[in-house]
Order: sequence, then C-alpha cells, then structure tokens
Amino acid sequence: MQQQELIQQYDYEEISLRELIEILLKGWKLIAIITAICVLMSGVFSFLIIKPTYEAKSVLMASLATDKLANISKNGESVEAILSTISTYPVLTIQTYKEQIKSPKVLQQVIEELSLTEKEITRVGLRDMISLEAIKDTNLIEIKVTHNDPKLAADIANAVAKRFTEFVTDISREQASKSSKFLKTQIESEKQKLDEASLELKKLMAQPRGVDELVSEQEAKLILLSEYKVGVVEKEVELSKLKAGLTAAEEELKDTPKILVTNKSVSEDQLLSSIISEEKNKSAIETASITMKNEEININYFELSTKVAEYKMMVSEVSEELEMMKAKIDETQKEIEAIQSDLAEKKHQLNLVQRNVDIAQATYDAFLKKYEETRVVEATEMGESTINIVSHALVPIRPVAPRKMLNVAIAGILGVMVGIFVAFFKEYWQKSAVQL
Repeated sequence: MQQQELIQQYDYEEISLRELIEILLKGWKLIAIITAICVLMSGVFSFLIIKPTYEAKSVLMASLATDKLANISKNGESVEAILSTISTYPVLTIQTYKEQIKSPKVLQQVIEELSLTEKEITRVGLRDMISLEAIKDTNLIEIKVTHNDPKLAADIANAVAKRFTEFVTDISREQASKSSKFLKTQIESEKQKLDEASLELKKLMAQPRGVDELVSEQEAKLILLSEYKVGVVEKEVELSKLKAGLTAAEEELKDTPKILVTNKSVSEDQLLSSIISEEKNKSAIETASITMKNEEININYFELSTKVAEYKMMVSEVSEELEMMKAKIDETQKEIEAIQSDLAEKKHQLNLVQRNVDIAQATYDAFLKKYEETRVVEATEMGESTINIVSHALVPIRPVAPRKMLNVAIAGILGVMVGIFVAFFKEYWQKSAVQL
C-alpha cells in the first residue's frame, strides 16, 4: 500500500516537472522577446541616455595639531588652569573634520570660487555631490566628488580641500581672537589690581618704625639687655666682695680698742721730768723711777673706722647701681615686649599686603602669558599646519557610472525573470479560460 502511494506521488511530481518544462519551451519566444527588450532598453539608457558620471578624489592628512595646542598649560594650577579652560582652542578630530568639511561656509566659498551658481549648483546639490571617507587606522580623509564633468569634479574636490584648510585657520583665529580680546581686557584689570597692591605695599614700607626698623630696635634692645644682665652679675659679685670686706673690717674693728693705756716713765717726758726734778729736788735716777699712766688714741681704730665707713659707702653705692640696673632690665624687657608686639602686627600687615601683591603679580603674569599664546595662534596658519593635502584631485579618465555592462547583465536577468513570469501567467490564464 505504501509502495503504491510512493509510485503515485513520484508520477505526480514527474508530470508536474514535465509540465513546467513544456510551459517554458512553449513560451521561449515570449521570454526571449521580453529579455531582449529589457536588454535593449538598458543598453539604450546606459549607452545613449544616461550621462557618464566621473569621480574625482583628493586626500587630506590631519596632523591633529589643534589637539596639542589645546593641551598647552594643562598641567598648570590655579589661575593658569582656569585660563587654559577659558582659552581652549577647538579640538578637531578626524570625525570632526568629516563633519566640518561639508559645513555651509566651506560649501559657499567653493560655490563662489568656481562660480557654480552659473551651473545651477546650490549648497544642497554640492553637499550631495561630496562624499567623505576616513581611511581606517590612519589620519587620512578622502574627499570624493561625483559629477558629469570630470574637470569640474576635480576642481570641486581641490577647492573643497583648499577651502577647508582655510576654514580650520579661520575658526582657530576666531577662537583666538575672542580669547585675545577677553584676555586683553582682563590684563588691564589685573594690572590695575597689581598697581594698587604695589602702592599699598610701598605705603606700608614707608611708614615710620617699619619692620626693618623694629627689627633693628629689637636687636639693639636685646644687646642692651644682655649688657645689663652682665653688668648685674658683675655688680652682684662686686657687692658680695664689698660686703665680705665690710664684715671683715667690722669684725676687726670690734677687736680694736679706741684708746690705748700705757705705763710711761717720767724721764721719757723731758719737760715733766725737769719740772719734777726742780720741785722735788730729785735726781735724774729717782725721776726715772717715777711712772705714770698714759692714754693715747688708737690710730688703727680710726683707720678701721674709716675703712668700715668707706665699705658701707661703696656697698650703698653698688647696691643703688645694682637696683638701677635691675630696674633698667625690667624697663628694657617691657620695651622689647612692646617692640615684639608692634613687630608682629607689622609683619602680619606686611604679609597680607605682600601676599596680595604676589597673587596679583602671578595672576597678571598668567594672563599675559596666555595672551601671548593667543597672539601666536592668531598669527599662525593653523589650517596649513593641521591639514596637509597629500593628494590633489586629478581629472578622472573613466566614469564610475553608469556601469554599462553590469546594467545590461542585470537587465537581461530581470528580462528572463519577467519573461518566465509572463509565460506562466499566460498558461494559467488559458487553462482557467478553458475550464470555464
């Protein structure tokens, strides 16, 4: 049973394939005619009607110099970092170049240079004629221009490349000009601030008893204080010696009698001896045997008394001098403290003013440096240093379109397909009409 069904299915498929082949053989003339018509029409359009399109190509090499320019002073701090941000130049990458090449300004300049308005080419039409391609893993950009006139296509490609380099220069100069104007205004303002800070510093330095003068006064007072302290030590040593001498003199004075009492022979006094001899009628021997007490002032006692008095006077004088020197030390220390207080205040004021001057000077220098950089950029042909035209467009010899043989081949294939479809449709239509 299954084998019989398979045979019937095989017969059915064989009959269907045969019918298809018969239909194709039956309608071969129709297929051939339609194919021939398509091929003929394609040939007429490709060879006679459609104008040939030529493609001119110029190649640019981007050095990305603006990227380096934009990174100038990026490692700077504070004011310089801020100024680098303010005056950053436009960074043109490969993708940015591709977008800017078709900018309206570049297209309009090309139209005016080549008088394309006479050929009824607008910016939109010119933009559609241009195609851009970045060569992979390189910094090369291909500018392709397609047009029916090969010379015009080459002229447009070269004009676009030239005008784009000028465009890069223009936008760099425009940015530099804006930054330059801003920086010039700020330089004047910062110069005024610097002058004001410098004038304030001069006024502070011109005030009486400035920092240097106070430092000199302090050094002089410290030297004087040191001398006073040395003098006090010397006076204390001298006073100690005087007190020791006074004590010794007083002790010696205590042990020294004021009056000396001695036994004296009358014969030692000639006058008294003669008087006694006359009155008493005594011989010289008898007179010599007579003695008497004699009191005399002790010279040593008076000398010691004078010495003690002198010691006391010197002790008093040295003590007074010592007290005066100690008073001068206290006075000098107070003066030094007052000077130190004034000096600290003056130094604080000087530091504040000097810091303002330093900040104003640093800010002014930063603005001036950045201003000089922008002036250099303004004077630089940034386009020529950034974009190099490595290959100018040449007048193309062979058109890139239409591709005649390819068009004819495609038309032949389409003709065959249409012919087959028409043949099958005709057979189907005829069978349907017979059944009705």
